[in-house]
Amino acid sequence: MTPMDSVMVASVVHLTFRYGFNITPQSRLNTPGPVLPTAIVFVAVLNIIYDNRLIPERFDNVSTGLRSTLEVISSIVLMEATMLFWMSVEHCVYLSSKHTLIRMDVVTKSTYHRHEKEIIGAVTYPLSVAILVITSQSTDLHHRLLESFND
Repeated sequence: MTPMDSVMVASVVHLTFRYGFNITPQSRLNTPGPVLPTAIVFVAVLNIIYDNRLIPERFDNVSTGLRSTLEVISSIVLMEATMLFWMSVEHCVYLSSKHTLIRMDVVTKSTYHRHEKEIIGAVTYPLSVAILVITSQSTDLHHRLLESFND
């Protein structure tokens, strides 16, 4: 397991880049939609990172500072790659829903633009919750949370 300290430092760095410096692919892609599904997927990624060992065992003998730095760097790389993939999924949902609904005359352009966030959220919310549930079950998060609250 990756130590919680390394995961938290990596998440703070990630969030600082995304919201502090506004370095996000979503701003370039101009993808509308709710932010909560992205946050849910972010929690799922943190869960996966925390549950897995990211650096090889041969680095156990190096200094604690170097090992922590490697864990933080590998966590950031994994987090950024996964979130970039999620942003691509959101953008594909946006493009496919816009193409399907407007080009096939299911809704008018004005109706689509008024309800664009809700339409995209109707796909991304269940998808992100499904990702969180699958990762939580595969990492046994429920039992770990119960044990930590019972202690």
